[in-house]
Amino acid sequence: MKLLASSLAYHPLAPDKALKKATALGYGGLEIMCDPPWHPRGWPPGLVRKLAATGALISLHAPIADVNLISPHPAARAFAEAELARTLTLAAELGAQGVTFHLGYRSTGVPYTPPWQEARAAIRRLSARAQGLGVQLQLENDPKSPYTFLWDLEQFEEFLIELGIPGTLDLGHAWTAHGEDTLKLLPRLAPLIHTVHLHDNHGQSDDHLPLGAGAIEVGRALDILAETADLFVVEQFSQADLGRSLDWLKSR
Repeated sequence: MKLLASSLAYHPLAPDKALKKATALGYGGLEIMCDPPWHPRGWPPGLVRKLAATGALISLHAPIADVNLISPHPAARAFAEAELARTLTLAAELGAQGVTFHLGYRSTGVPYTPPWQEARAAIRRLSARAQGLGVQLQLENDPKSPYTFLWDLEQFEEFLIELGIPGTLDLGHAWTAHGEDTLKLLPRLAPLIHTVHLHDNHGQSDDHLPLGAGAIEVGRALDILAETADLFVVEQFSQADLGRSLDWLKSR
């Protein structure tokens, strides 16, 4: 199993320092959150070369803040696509395993028809760019919320098949949407999944608890996903919780 830590636990520490801490803890590499100050336009060339030279396992999580491919505003969608395109270029320079991104979010309480057609078109353009760069582009499922669009795993599966791209399955997000029924949906979805995000919760909110501290049946899910997924990323808010989750994984 290729097991990475998320830089979420270290943000906004510089990625090279976060990588050093994660590997010292026992992880095989790092998934780097590309939100400010590490948005894809803000990396010094020397840092890119330094990380690329390590040969460590690296993946990127595209920016989330203000990056919204399904915004009703064309300028916002254009900004989001440009940020994602820059993230793909950065991933190619780093030799990263792939780039995970979110569709976007409902940015206003005013009712509107989501621009699904425009979002699909942007993702297809980004997918073509990723292929040209030799980078894996992966769409992530959302936690269930009035502000998210892609939380239902059956809709997520259909979307991935339609777009012809692999997915990043966030197990914690899935549990907020389906609870124990998540395990029934995984076997069909698993062949479409490249990366799995791991953290725990009690089913009501996206708490990012250490593995084993919530209600998610992580072990049963891993038994299903380990056969097909390539990367597993532990997403926690602190290094202490990264350590607890790693200990849990080693003990199962």
